[in-house]
Amino acid sequence: MNREKESIRSLEPYVTNPTVCSVKLDANEGDKDLYRDLLKKLGESDITLNYYPDDSYSELKKEINNYVGYEPKNITVGNGSSELLDLCVKTFVDKDETILSLDPTFSMYSIYAQVFSAKYIGAKAEEDFKLNVDSIIKDIKENNPKLIILCNPNNPTGSVLTKKEVRKIVKSTDALIALDEAYMEFGDESLIDEVMDYDNLLIVKTVSKAFSLAGIRMGYIVANEDIITSIEKVRAPYNLNSLSTYIATEALRQKERMFDYVKKIKEEREKIYKALVDLGVKAYKSGANFVFFKSDIDNLQKKLVDKDVLIRKFSGKLDGYYRVSVGTKGQNEKFLEAFKEVI
Repeated sequence: MNREKESIRSLEPYVTNPTVCSVKLDANEGDKDLYRDLLKKLGESDITLNYYPDDSYSELKKEINNYVGYEPKNITVGNGSSELLDLCVKTFVDKDETILSLDPTFSMYSIYAQVFSAKYIGAKAEEDFKLNVDSIIKDIKENNPKLIILCNPNNPTGSVLTKKEVRKIVKSTDALIALDEAYMEFGDESLIDEVMDYDNLLIVKTVSKAFSLAGIRMGYIVANEDIITSIEKVRAPYNLNSLSTYIATEALRQKERMFDYVKKIKEEREKIYKALVDLGVKAYKSGANFVFFKSDIDNLQKKLVDKDVLIRKFSGKLDGYYRVSVGTKGQNEKFLEAFKEVI
């Protein structure tokens, strides 16, 4: 007997690549040493594991406030951007209503839509994955979505909508827009300072990328109080554990480390991009911590794995495209050295 709800029967489980390489550049993860000392500090802390976390997450929200400049009433927290975007769909989208996003973009958006029996529309990028704002607005007007999810900078292409372009989209519709700024510390076009200017905008952020803390799964939404109150109706109590809360709070207190790290990643990103272009590879300018490129080399991913380097390979309509995370200087040099050996 198939007990699954009908909407998920065609889905496959999300499976990550189990391949192990010493140079791991497939998942847009950060530097393992950036906040490594917080593990020791965690062990010396007075955290109590027998009690549930403080469900107000007051200390964490205080540090988020110090970072982005908004009060706790304008913030909700969760297990990374993924849980928060899932909450957005749960909160605002009914069965058969429409979610609109970009095409291509982060694959989980369409899965959230399917799980909740919503329709999903992808606004197609132009040649070279450039985003045409007028075309996006046209798709919005034609499809009347309940929720619009914009990944900016976009994953996996790295393309960036400017503040002016995002403003134009937000002003063009009454639909709620979830602006996923997971990579925006690397992109310099954040609309976080203007989020309260619009009653149909929320911004999703995370410590997974720029803070190099993907392992603790902590993200947050910033929006007007009405939007936050609606999401809080759906958010499960104690959804963020005490250990993740502690580390995220301490990392935000020491955000200067992140700023220095982001500067280095931007420099390394340009080196990788230029090196690939100089090798005749079709690479794309990126506003994130990765570089997206096209290659006709047969079995490129496997050939790099044989040299102990792991990058992300895409399939389907993105067959022949790859994404390499920007790692440490040493990791990036090993990737480029291995790449030169297989071309």
